[in-house]
Amino acid sequence: MLPVLAAHPAGTDVRGLLLELDPELSGRARRTAGSMGLRSVDVRTVDAGAADTYRDVGRAHIVLACGVFGNLSDADMRRTVAALPALMVPGGIVIWTRGRGLGAGDRSDDVRDGFAAYGFLELAFVRPEDARFRVGMSRLRKANGARLEPGARLFQFL
Repeated sequence: MLPVLAAHPAGTDVRGLLLELDPELSGRARRTAGSMGLRSVDVRTVDAGAADTYRDVGRAHIVLACGVFGNLSDADMRRTVAALPALMVPGGIVIWTRGRGLGAGDRSDDVRDGFAAYGFLELAFVRPEDARFRVGMSRLRKANGARLEPGARLFQFL
């Protein structure tokens, strides 16, 4: 994401927030953003699964939920999707990924159903037959009153 922002004409003016629990990874992202001149990208070493992490964050136009849903229980996936509208402007877009897993089923359909249930319109979904990844893009139709309760957990990685 950082190279794409840096290459965009408005890249150095785009505000961004990256959340990563691992200090080594967040440090690397912070250094990379700085070396690319992305002064408006804030990299935080925090738990993205804690609702309090978002208390001072404005509503986003684009949310990337990549590498998350394949590491959550079904209940945490639904809770996270249900909370996303509290973090987004109406019309905002979520780009998400989900691996298909090793079993016979494809759990990405559960994620798609979750987005539909919480007021999102699916804009795109890619399911390559020769790959284990899935990518979806969904738009928040309208504000739905979702709130993040202080102290709540959205998810815990398995």
